[in-house]
Amino acid sequence: LVGQSRSGKSTLVNLITRFYDASSGQILLDGKDILSLERGFLREQIALVSQKVTLFDDSVAANIAYGHEEHDRQAIIAAAKAAHAWEFIEKLPDGLDTQIDENGNLRPGGQRQRIAIARAFLKNAPILIFDEATSALDNQSEQMIQQAMETLKQNRTVIVIAHRLSTIENANNIVVMQQGKLVEQGNHSSLLKQKGVYSQLYNQGQEFNE
Repeated sequence: LVGQSRSGKSTLVNLITRFYDASSGQILLDGKDILSLERGFLREQIALVSQKVTLFDDSVAANIAYGHEEHDRQAIIAAAKAAHAWEFIEKLPDGLDTQIDENGNLRPGGQRQRIAIARAFLKNAPILIFDEATSALDNQSEQMIQQAMETLKQNRTVIVIAHRLSTIENANNIVVMQQGKLVEQGNHSSLLKQKGVYSQLYNQGQEFNE
């Protein structure tokens, strides 16, 4: 999903997760209207990784396993390793048992985002939503998180709110939004050939603010 600020990208994601329901039209999941699905069940099928990661006043382990306390310690460690988070977690004073305050004392090097990606690995949901988690990071941290995200994407439906267009050039389908409407749709090369909104955004420097 691409478009300038306030084009409707986040609104569309909020409709998919049923934070509120559409007043008209349909959103189908495997051919079923999501309004026919129980909200809790629907949200169990979705994992979200965003720029604004919510951390709780609890241990690192509890933050990774949030909502899925049934997972054992080894599963949490495996998720942390897959998210490239274990390398900093094991250096913390108490490792997985290190307490995180509600404001989040994990800031440098994309640590918050890696915790969020570890959550997504542990949840193992079939649908992933990425609200570009790397846009505010340095190059090294971004590269590390991109590697984790590439692994997490395998065999899943992935919806990306893109700020850096270079990160979604290989997407199967790019949806371009403008003032709450879908104005273009296609892959990277076909959209560039249209010389429309996507082409303009791409030529502006491939990056824009949410």
